[in-house]
Amino acid sequence: MRCRIPVVFLATIVLAMTVVVRAQNTSMNDEERSAAADLLQATNQDRSSQGLEALHPNQELTKAAWEHAQRMVASGTLSHQLAGEPDIIVRVRQVGLHASTVAENVAEAPTAGQINDEWMHSPPHRANLLDPRVNTVGIAIVQHRGELYAVEDFARVVPSMSRPQQEEQVASQLARHGIHVRQSTALAESYCGGTPRGTKPLPALVVRYSTVDLSQLPTKVAQGIGNGAYHSAVVGACAPANQNGFTAYQIVILLY
Repeated sequence: MRCRIPVVFLATIVLAMTVVVRAQNTSMNDEERSAAADLLQATNQDRSSQGLEALHPNQELTKAAWEHAQRMVASGTLSHQLAGEPDIIVRVRQVGLHASTVAENVAEAPTAGQINDEWMHSPPHRANLLDPRVNTVGIAIVQHRGELYAVEDFARVVPSMSRPQQEEQVASQLARHGIHVRQSTALAESYCGGTPRGTKPLPALVVRYSTVDLSQLPTKVAQGIGNGAYHSAVVGACAPANQNGFTAYQIVILLY
């Protein structure tokens, strides 16, 4: 069995070519789609065996994977970043996806089964495939001279939410803990850049935090509520953070 896989990637001048990149074709043919579906099924079976959630196919990630697969075929090289190509973090952002985690597996082999088998027997590729943080995947296959060039791009998607939607979601979590949430979002937002002057009454606790999951309160907040230290709160959403291409929500909670 022959399969080529390069050094893995986690976010963790094209050479003279005899192959013409299918620049005008933005989708896989039937055989390529079938192989990609086989890889998705195998991936989710492997994740299920470890008690992990299934990955949902993502159109934007598939587009990024497809474009990279075509470049690999054109250059005859397996790589996570080819000459003149941005890295995967930038490529994911360019297709319009907001993510907090990205990772990529690439390989070349005659069948999808061989590709998945090699990934699962390579510790870093297996770690990407079984990463509990990711929740979506884009898989692309390009056939060339009897070989399948495969790209499997993983990500944890951060849903695009307005500031009021973010504030409402955090407020609902506080309300479930018996906290009365006051409608003074402008006050909370004024703490995004620090503590404003002349604000009275001062909150007992100011919590600023970055998260990709608004369904969970910070441990410090949950513990304080559990101890009966706080009874009301104000929630504000700040401008989202973009750290090295990754997206996260920025939240302020004032507790009284």
